[in-house]
Amino acid sequence: GSITVHDLIHGEVTFNMDQFDDFVIVKSNGIPTYNFAVCVDDHLMGMTHVLRAEEHLSNTPKQLLVYEALGWEPPKFGHMPMILAMDRSKLSKRHGATSVEEFRSQGYLPEAINNFLALLGWAPNSEQEIFSMDELIHEFSMDRVAKNPAVFDIDKLNWINQHYMRQLDAEAFFEAAKPHMIAAGYMTGEEEGEKLAWLKRVVATAQEHISYAAQIPECVEMYFNDEFDFENEEAEAVLKAETVPTVINMLLEELPKVENLDNVAVKALFKQIQKATKLKGKDVFMPIRVALTGNQHGPELAAMVPLLGVERTAKRIKSSLAKAGVTL
Repeated sequence: GSITVHDLIHGEVTFNMDQFDDFVIVKSNGIPTYNFAVCVDDHLMGMTHVLRAEEHLSNTPKQLLVYEALGWEPPKFGHMPMILAMDRSKLSKRHGATSVEEFRSQGYLPEAINNFLALLGWAPNSEQEIFSMDELIHEFSMDRVAKNPAVFDIDKLNWINQHYMRQLDAEAFFEAAKPHMIAAGYMTGEEEGEKLAWLKRVVATAQEHISYAAQIPECVEMYFNDEFDFENEEAEAVLKAETVPTVINMLLEELPKVENLDNVAVKALFKQIQKATKLKGKDVFMPIRVALTGNQHGPELAAMVPLLGVERTAKRIKSSLAKAGVTL
């Protein structure tokens, strides 16, 4: 005859009995086999539902026979889709498969991991992708779990984690950054007073630019290292524009006069330079950015200059101009 598994995901799956031998339930050494032990274990613990990988679907008919032989009501079974790599092969370490502990050590947040895992093989009844735990509990249903394998998309995980990183308040974001900043040698964890306040401001500049906390040290490296190269020839060429000496000279002359060096004051100084030189904003901002960082893109200049301070700002700018062969 046959035996039918009433699966919560795959529906009714029928197996012919001639596929199975009279299978062993206890080995000669007295140790029970999986298909026997798991039934006894689940029954004694009062399990009502067994949700597991679809690889176990072929074991289920044997387990149903054990439940029947013992006169027990079997739990409801649901066999979840496999998780595949991006190339749709079985996920393995060569694809970057890793443990939850490793994700935690890289600075992924629990809320993001939960959110991401929930979407692997399950689809909500809407376009929503960001879910709190309470929302997942309310929305989740077995009838929307897919039969087809799910794909582990690290880019999707990074996007979800980035969302949660941006939701952290300043103190929580700094706490997430601390172990990675310490590992990079940028802080000891014992800082106090002005030094600690400066570090918090530095770390805060990374919040809109990283996907997980382990990326923070690289994002803020510019504040700890005044030696850098131009990212490419195009960036270096920015400093050779005819108007650059005028812009830089005015910046270096006016910057020390600013009493309270903060974002607002720096923005006001840039507007002052733009008005005095009658240049477009890009012709003012871009050479300053390249001279300060070597790059044409990066954090907001108005936030960067106060963190570097007047002396380091002037030193970095002069060094870049010298490398580019530009005289003031």
